Amino acid sequence: MKFSGYYHRALKASDRRYRRVFERMGYGRRDMRAAEAPKPDDEQDGISALRAEYQKAVGRRPYHGWDADELRAKIAEVQGADD
Repeated sequence: MKFSGYYHRALKASDRRYRRVFERMGYGRRDMRAAEAPKPDDEQDGISALRAEYQKAVGRRPYHGWDADELRAKIAEVQGADD
């Protein structure tokens, strides 16, 4: 559904007259802007590697909600069944 509310149209118009009004409403504050995106830590890289290993062992992608411990358990389970 296309949203075409008054303020939405005014924000898209980039009219200088609206700037003062929106700054008063809190839309133009510098402290409200998003910070720099956090960098992924090493743990995320480890999970990515475990997911790739699981996909190689099983042949399908793992459930995205599994943590590293559960992925290791599933991989061990599959490798134990192959032996």
